[in-house]
Amino acid sequence: MTYRIEVLKSSPAVYMRHTGPYGSPKNFNMMIEFKSWMAKNKLRDDLGTFGILGIALDNPQETSPEACRYDLVLCVSNQQTFNSSTEVKTTQFEGGTYAVFTIPHTTESVQQFWQGLSDTIGQNQLHLLDKPIIERFKEEEGIDNYCEFLLPVR
Repeated sequence: MTYRIEVLKSSPAVYMRHTGPYGSPKNFNMMIEFKSWMAKNKLRDDLGTFGILGIALDNPQETSPEACRYDLVLCVSNQQTFNSSTEVKTTQFEGGTYAVFTIPHTTESVQQFWQGLSDTIGQNQLHLLDKPIIERFKEEEGIDNYCEFLLPVR
């Protein structure tokens, strides 16, 4: 599986969180709500530049499904002030170096990626950092049906 190395800069960000089982329909609904919120706040340019980052914060083998946290994050290009919202919070996204794998955004391809992750890491001699793997969704012409997995590497 081919990949490229990308360095993400630290930047201000906004995020929405769901706590519950990964893969829940609630995560899909949260994406719809997040995109709606971004449109209302005129963040289309940031969406095109940075994409939406999906970050699973807990290991489901160590954390009960009901306690697993999943964030949708959008890096923003400046320190603008947003209307206070109970659903969307601000944070600082910690950048870093990532091995980026682009795959079709289908249930089967995503499952295959996760199932083969150990082999992929070994075959490519990647040295992972103890940080979450990020799934990135960009809305650019021609790549709507793809997603990217960003593995934190040194």
